[in-house]
Amino acid sequence: MLAPTQRVSRATLLVLLLIAIWAGFYGWLAVRRHQAHQSAAMDLGYTDQVVWNTLHGRPFEFSTYENAPIDLPLETFKRTDILLAYHAELLLAPISLSYLLHPGPETLLILQAVVIGLGALPAYWLARRRLHSELAGVAFAAVYLLAPALQGAVLSDFHAVALTASLLLWAFFFFDTNRWAAYFACILAAMLTKEDIPVVIALMGLGILIARRQSRTVGLATLALGVGWFVVANRVILPTFSGLGRSPFFERLALWGPTPEASLRAALQNPMLVVRWVFKPEIVTYLGGLLCSTGFMSIFGLPFLLPVAPVLGINVFSAWNWTYSEGAHYSASVMPFIILSGIVGMGWLTGRLTRGDRARPSAVVGMLSGAMLAIALIHHILVGVSPVVPDFAPPRVTEHQRIGQEIMARIPPDASLSAQSDLYPHLSDRRKAYLFPAVNDADYVLVDMAGSAYPLAADEQFWEIQALLESGEFGVTAAKDGYLLLQRGVEGYLDSAQLGEFLSFVRAGSDAQYTPIRARFGDALELVGYDYAIRPVVHATERPATVATYWRALRPLSEDYGFQFHFTRSDGAIVNEYDGPLAATLWYPTPAWKEGEIIRIETPVLSVGRFHDVLVTVTRSADGEIGATEHLIPIAAASPDGPEVVGDGTLLKVFSFR
Repeated sequence: MLAPTQRVSRATLLVLLLIAIWAGFYGWLAVRRHQAHQSAAMDLGYTDQVVWNTLHGRPFEFSTYENAPIDLPLETFKRTDILLAYHAELLLAPISLSYLLHPGPETLLILQAVVIGLGALPAYWLARRRLHSELAGVAFAAVYLLAPALQGAVLSDFHAVALTASLLLWAFFFFDTNRWAAYFACILAAMLTKEDIPVVIALMGLGILIARRQSRTVGLATLALGVGWFVVANRVILPTFSGLGRSPFFERLALWGPTPEASLRAALQNPMLVVRWVFKPEIVTYLGGLLCSTGFMSIFGLPFLLPVAPVLGINVFSAWNWTYSEGAHYSASVMPFIILSGIVGMGWLTGRLTRGDRARPSAVVGMLSGAMLAIALIHHILVGVSPVVPDFAPPRVTEHQRIGQEIMARIPPDASLSAQSDLYPHLSDRRKAYLFPAVNDADYVLVDMAGSAYPLAADEQFWEIQALLESGEFGVTAAKDGYLLLQRGVEGYLDSAQLGEFLSFVRAGSDAQYTPIRARFGDALELVGYDYAIRPVVHATERPATVATYWRALRPLSEDYGFQFHFTRSDGAIVNEYDGPLAATLWYPTPAWKEGEIIRIETPVLSVGRFHDVLVTVTRSADGEIGATEHLIPIAAASPDGPEVVGDGTLLKVFSFR
């Protein structure tokens, strides 16, 4: 780093300014997302609880998974109440000290944004040093910050492994400048973020042994540390607490058989399975997107991607499509190697293009840096999250969330509780917090019908609540705008006054904001408006969003009407649809609607794809046929300004994600 007497260049100041803007903006956006109830029990909620418990003398203890209906074989675990049965994220222990400043998930989100943002500094220094160009240094710092994979990590709760995006770049810089104590501190911290990172560290050590013979001792030490910690994490820590022979997340690699081993045998017997998988559009888009992050310069430095090949392989050959989406945290540990290989690749390409003194190296580096920045910016606009991206809108924190905070404040801080996923991170600073519908010994249960019912469907959540109330163990202590707070040992169902306040989540008030539209469905219903909210997350092929439609009954309704949503391409082909349960009609079925009131019907969060049209269908039960439905044909469909709203048969086009 710079000596105290060394003048800071304008380029360095520019990079520091970019880092401050990036960390400030994405830290704010991550906190805003949390405040809008878009964070989740998995993973912000349970990480917050682990960190809080660790600070309070209960290392790595949490209760999120106890009897929770999640996609893990919890019945086979030796212990479900400690994080070390699932992941070896020991870095959370020193991170817990940050809660001395402010306890709560906001601290984790801001810390994550700041640490990842600081990775642009070693990217700048490495590029400046190796390419002898401040311009190239600034360019690589900028493409690091533009990378959707890092924005995806910051905007998907908190994961310790996401910090490796910065930690490994700092390790490369300290290695390049022979600062061995700092180098080993960085790789040790990186290994403590997750159990698979030691493999990356071991391969880094092997690469040092092969490529840098003068650093043989450092290479051997790096290799030994990687291998040693991999054994400790995966053969001692995880089995001790889980009682399992291997990580349960390994089962995601079972693509072509019931187990990863069967899948591997199938791939060896039929290699075309692998070829077809790798050339799937989603995989090609993912790998191409990572290479776009450095304007394809990494192609010319491919050997420097080899240490992270195991992580890339796990991401690509996974049954969980988020791992190959550039979203979430899965590619954070890949990005340092994308940056380093890009720097090396630009150096190699510059040497080729300047052979024979055909051009000055500085001019070629400048040209390549400009081209790289342009490609990275285009990729960011297509996939990333920022104000320059079309349709970007920060999450809205509304009166609904304010009401939720008031209700949460009624729960004593030392009480045990069960909460649904999107409320859990706001209540997880306590020893016992469960993921609804797991109630266990909870004193309180809190759900929000206007929020995400995950891991349940809306109808499953509805019946779980009914069962709790009918059991007599719990009674309603608060009900407002879709929130229900139940307390053990309290008697009481929803009385008429509570019911009115509770149903305000489906009854749109006079101040409701939506895009007006006019479309009648027979003589029964009228669609009067719509709204939608795209979630600020990174995904190369899908865009999670909710769709809200606003309806008015034209007459007293005796039938139960259903609402279906369809998503089509520009050629009209339906690529996704939702005809599942809706919280609004479960709690306020159409026969209860009053004439003239505006009813808000919102979908759960859907992966709707990109640039799709949204269509709606209204159905009702067919007379005399169990389980059968008939469709209402939309008539007199027009927007308030006059243009006709396109309808095709029973499908009515409402709006477009464009």
